[in-house]
Amino acid sequence: MSDLPQSDKLDGYPHPQDTTRLIGHESAEARFLDNFLSDRFHHAWLITGAKGVGKATFAYRAAKFLLSRQASGGGGLFGPPDTLDVPEDDPALALIHAGSHSGLAVLRRQYDTKNKKFYTAIRVDDVRTLSPFFQLTASEGSWRIVIIDPVDDMNTSAANAILKTLEEPPKKTLFLLLSHTPAGLLPTIRSRCRQLALRPLDDAHMRAVLAPHCETLSPGELDMLLTLSEGSPGKALRLLEAGGLEIFTSLLDIFREYPRLDAEKLHALADKSGLKDGDTRYRSVCEIYPWWLTRLVRAASEDFTGDTLIPGEADIMKRMISRHLPSAWAELWEKGNELIKRADSINLDRKQVVLNLFLNVERMSR
Repeated sequence: MSDLPQSDKLDGYPHPQDTTRLIGHESAEARFLDNFLSDRFHHAWLITGAKGVGKATFAYRAAKFLLSRQASGGGGLFGPPDTLDVPEDDPALALIHAGSHSGLAVLRRQYDTKNKKFYTAIRVDDVRTLSPFFQLTASEGSWRIVIIDPVDDMNTSAANAILKTLEEPPKKTLFLLLSHTPAGLLPTIRSRCRQLALRPLDDAHMRAVLAPHCETLSPGELDMLLTLSEGSPGKALRLLEAGGLEIFTSLLDIFREYPRLDAEKLHALADKSGLKDGDTRYRSVCEIYPWWLTRLVRAASEDFTGDTLIPGEADIMKRMISRHLPSAWAELWEKGNELIKRADSINLDRKQVVLNLFLNVERMSR
């Protein structure tokens, strides 16, 4: 495997290709396997779901299965397989873990070694790298599998290029297109794929997935993490890595006496986000802030009857809603997203962006 950074890997945690279990998506795996065992196995699958819900792990499990002796042998002595599990000694696993299996190609945003950052999109040149892959002569009965993670990252030229291949797919080739936002894809791409949605995990499955990573969290912190991650293990791990629990607590503390903001806590949060090594924290602020405004509007529409609010959160929300209609908070959400997007495009000072996000809330009450 290349030593270059990978856009689909979360630092400090195993890459999806190295993950052996997929918890909570048994029904989705069963539907995929049933289709495989039928005589109408589809050549392209659009795997949808929230970011971090397990789409990449699912795709690699499917690839391992199809490239294993178990799939090519029809299940062995015990009849057709009833799971995507593959024996640990299957030779395909070592090759996939090493990123060197000749039957598997992965498209993702590449790392720009000159500018020391990832390209903003999967480009048409990336799609063209598949040509030699398709020209290889597959071994008898074997599959060629292409994972695109995520297809949402393709620019227009890349999307059109992959569409042509989907329209006339090479023999015995399977496409696994992962998407966080399938509504934004070309309708012609969606129409050529069989869709399989991965749903958010319930709390029991989330606890099972996160157990090895949350041993130091208190029960209250774990409950908060489950609330913040909304059934997405990947989002939970990103938040842990970025200090998301601390950021969310700071957000509530800043708003606790609304319409007065806690200036000391706000400046502390902004200062940390503006540090040279504060990009991860800044990104988490930019994710949590609009997420919580959406949560505020949703709680108001449900009259605060939900049972997922953090202790003390409902009182803050009620105080804020008593001063402004939910529509006003929705407009603020839009304004905040525009600021975040503009900051990325013209490289605004991160500390000032964080300050402005919160000060825009304060300005509403003037």
